[in-house]
Amino acid sequence: MINVLGFILLLILFVFIYVSVKAYRIYRSFRDMAKRFTGSKGRDDGYGRESRTHRTDGDEIIIDRRSSEEANRKIFSKSEGEYVDFEETK
Repeated sequence: MINVLGFILLLILFVFIYVSVKAYRIYRSFRDMAKRFTGSKGRDDGYGRESRTHRTDGDEIIIDRRSSEEANRKIFSKSEGEYVDFEETK
């Protein structure tokens, strides 16, 4: 009798673990989808720098450790480039 109860308890434990793992995977997939729509949020890395992560479609993770001032600076100065006069042709 004890062996049967032990087997049933072990079976219930395995079912609980299996269901928990499946539920966590579903939760993680919804969380990843929500991150794609809302964008990634930055986190402080402990050294006073903010670290921003972004996951691409191929599960490649990009970590940006630049400061917000450096990340948001303009790449080209106003003196660079040239004006092009646009004319629409028919």
